[in-house]
Amino acid sequence: MNVEGLLRIHFTSEDLGRLRLARATDWLWEVVLSLHVLQSPGPDLVFDPWRQRSASMISPDVVGFLNSVNPCARYFPDFLTPVTETGDIAAGIDAVRCTPRTQFSVQLTELARTRVLPPRVQLLSTGDKDAVADVCRALRAYYDAVVAPFRPQIDRRLAEVRAEYARTVATGGSEALLRSLGPGCEWRPPLLLVRYPHDADLHLDGRGLLLIPSFYCVRTPVTLFDRELPPVLVLPIRHDPRWISGTGPCAAGAGTLSDLLGDTRARILGLAGNDALATGTIAGKLRISAQTISYHTRILRDAGLIASHRDGASVVHHLTPMGLALLNGLPTPVRHW
Repeated sequence: MNVEGLLRIHFTSEDLGRLRLARATDWLWEVVLSLHVLQSPGPDLVFDPWRQRSASMISPDVVGFLNSVNPCARYFPDFLTPVTETGDIAAGIDAVRCTPRTQFSVQLTELARTRVLPPRVQLLSTGDKDAVADVCRALRAYYDAVVAPFRPQIDRRLAEVRAEYARTVATGGSEALLRSLGPGCEWRPPLLLVRYPHDADLHLDGRGLLLIPSFYCVRTPVTLFDRELPPVLVLPIRHDPRWISGTGPCAAGAGTLSDLLGDTRARILGLAGNDALATGTIAGKLRISAQTISYHTRILRDAGLIASHRDGASVVHHLTPMGLALLNGLPTPVRHW
């Protein structure tokens, strides 16, 4: 597994028997991780339209305050994502409100090791009731404005993923599920090796593990910083790049393929629809540098629209079923990890 780091999750036989799957969407994880997506702008077929809409849907003051508590960084506080398993945003925010004062202090002291905390956040570290109420109101305002409008699409996709995981467990057991978690995870009993920003270990010690598929989890899985808390693993999923509209590129009002992907990526997709082509061949046909083509093919590959493999000194690209469906304006097949 070629990654920057590995999270090594240590299982016992007891932990395998206590492997669990989230029963519903965990909306606080979606709030926290969507804020990270907003803090990481860049060419992204899946989330760029959502970012553009979100910018006008929520007060910059609310986003700025939440970003100061919840930075897109190696560390962000665990109190923002209490385990509730209810699928109820109100219950999650109530759990944040009931965080013990010592947890606010310890976790925000840890956050202060990496950045200067603004006064409002410093006050939160004392467990001040007004400061706690402020962060709870901000979480709810952000959820209502930015996440809730897309709740049907998010809920539907995550329900599909959970159903697929449940079928895997039903037919093959816990180890089959661990083997199916995708290219970012590798089951090597008794270890689950997880692509991670840095090397780390999580010893379950008989507590089991809760798997939480997340719509806004990108690049690598996420776990809690405090190893004493109930262990969870939050997992990225595959997306249909058109999720925000729920319509195909040829539907009324949906625009052209170039509108959706950008002109260069649409042209690359069109060329790959005719035949598998090497980066240099695409560069020659479009009269664009190979470095630029590699940049665009990486984005298309991350979106699940093309697949690439090395053939000698060349990298060859071809359409995936999802890419072919998008090119032809057909319903896009669902892809699972």
